[in-house]
Amino acid sequence: MRKLIRLLLCSVGLFCLFPLTAEAQTGGEGIVVIQENVFRKSMRVEFTALGGVVPSNPFITYIPFEGRLAFHFTEGFGLELGGGYYPNFGSTKDYQGPIKSHIIDDLKSHPHYLGVHVFEQQIFYGNIDFNWTPIFGKLQLFGANTITYWEIAFQLGAGITGVYDDEYSGRFASEETNPIKIRPTINFGATMRFWLTNWLTLKLDVREYLFQKQVGKGGLSQHLSLMLGLSVII
Repeated sequence: MRKLIRLLLCSVGLFCLFPLTAEAQTGGEGIVVIQENVFRKSMRVEFTALGGVVPSNPFITYIPFEGRLAFHFTEGFGLELGGGYYPNFGSTKDYQGPIKSHIIDDLKSHPHYLGVHVFEQQIFYGNIDFNWTPIFGKLQLFGANTITYWEIAFQLGAGITGVYDDEYSGRFASEETNPIKIRPTINFGATMRFWLTNWLTLKLDVREYLFQKQVGKGGLSQHLSLMLGLSVII
């Protein structure tokens, strides 16, 4: 009986194997192949430059520039050092945004309001982040023969933000009366990477920065940044 069962199992195995072998030899499509990602970043260093906008602050128009240095331990995990600066483009009035400009104009006209704590202005930031990349894929655009590989990573980290409190906004404001102050900051977000070559990628980044307010009634300051940049992986 055991010999009969073994013979039956061997016959079924040969029956299942024969069609796959025959189709493989004749170029059939009976075998499904999962193609490996040809772009790898494990044990590689990544340099990234980004620029973007912070649309969540009604008082100030932020246009940050940011640089990052990352090391990828595996395809899924890595650590990243990053920092950014908010330059002042054009006139101070244009940079501050219409709401803040209106408030400052009022303070200049009514100097007895100079003690009012209204807002904080970000100057720079720096952070260290843990990166996790759980989603990979590939995309064929418009029927072209070239396949674009992409991936989505999530970040969580902590750092610092340098801010002006604007406690003395108006005609008497200066660096002496309003020095830069450091705020402990946490951030989280997501990045979508499109591989252009084995060493060059395009990155779309969305990130939220949180730090404690020290002016007004306190609370939590939230700033959402939308960034676009290029990274070089070596």
